[in-house]
Amino acid sequence: ILVGDTPLARNTYRELHARNERVTLIIPVGVNEAAFEGADIVIGDPSDIEVLRTAGAEHAKAIIALTEDDSENAFVVLAAKEVSETAKTVAAVSNARNLTRVRRVHPDMVLAPQVLGGELLAMVLTGEPIEGEQVLNKLFNSTPTHEH
Repeated sequence: ILVGDTPLARNTYRELHARNERVTLIIPVGVNEAAFEGADIVIGDPSDIEVLRTAGAEHAKAIIALTEDDSENAFVVLAAKEVSETAKTVAAVSNARNLTRVRRVHPDMVLAPQVLGGELLAMVLTGEPIEGEQVLNKLFNSTPTHEH
């Protein structure tokens, strides 16, 4: 299940669809569905447990919250954990100051591309070395958030 109508959500949908993965989208009312041509779409509030159930969250492999609103992504993760004990949860974070708060809801992965972009630009401009693994760790913010 993919939540959101952001460039990241559209690109993630396109890549998963190209890999023949079944994807159900949850998007808010009024969003242009053309970017998700042929997709299985549920329209509604993704932090609403009934909307998640309608989208099939109880049997989903993963629930990926990619809205522009960090708090909404955190609420989606909380709702997802109520509906499914097995689905992996992913939350995007746009604002670095929200990383700690989003981590408190214990998503399986935090994705912070805007935070990484800003940090990488600063590193390049100040001449700091950049290593591939360091970039991946920062992109996926792979610092453990909780014990498994």
